[in-house]
Amino acid sequence: MSVESSDDISNVDATTPTATLLLNESDPNIAEPLMDAAAARGIDTRWYRDGAAVLLAVGAEMPSLMVLSAETRTVSAEDIIASIRPLSAIPILVGASASAAEEGRRALAAGASAVVARPYDIDTIVAFAGLAGSGDDSGPIVAAGPVRIDRRAQAAWLHGRELALSHREFELLTYLLEQHGRIVSQEQISHVVWGHSSETNTVAVHIKRLRDKLGTDPVYGQIIRTSRGRGYGLSPSLYQPVASSPT
Repeated sequence: MSVESSDDISNVDATTPTATLLLNESDPNIAEPLMDAAAARGIDTRWYRDGAAVLLAVGAEMPSLMVLSAETRTVSAEDIIASIRPLSAIPILVGASASAAEEGRRALAAGASAVVARPYDIDTIVAFAGLAGSGDDSGPIVAAGPVRIDRRAQAAWLHGRELALSHREFELLTYLLEQHGRIVSQEQISHVVWGHSSETNTVAVHIKRLRDKLGTDPVYGQIIRTSRGRGYGLSPSLYQPVASSPT
């Protein structure tokens, strides 16, 4: 295990990690269990209690993944994210309790990938850590905004919450994610998801079910959009940092 803290950023052993997690958390009772669980998954953690220290650390070396408490010291999570987003599209998770819902909303508006429950669930962290390195759609993890899928595990998450999807719904979401906001026709969807031409109503029904499960995001708006006469696609805003919250 290799762990770094806000006071000591040297490695404690030579284990090669699969990903590097930068953690901003003032409560050691929350930070330490997460670091132990991350180490067991081969994730190297750098722990900082202070927001200003996070910015200094990122300036020296960009991690694979960040987890920020919604309520940070010195520099807000919102300001940290806004500083990082022009430099990198790495996954940034914001841990928020029910009392910090407003801080979580502002963090999403600044470009956070998702708001997750605090204390943290290592399985949620690992799902995002799978994004480290490639930055394309060739690996098992594909993501856009708050939506993440793991093709190998056949699992999908929205803001860190796992979605209950049928096999067809999962394949449909995967295909739409890979299009990077482009509109695809019902015929294209039929051939990719079903392997043959399907009735128009079949595609429309599955789109509706998937849209109902994804819902309308408070920052990104409706996740699945319909282009009349052309087909369907994910909102292009999912693939871009959000500059400001909606009015």
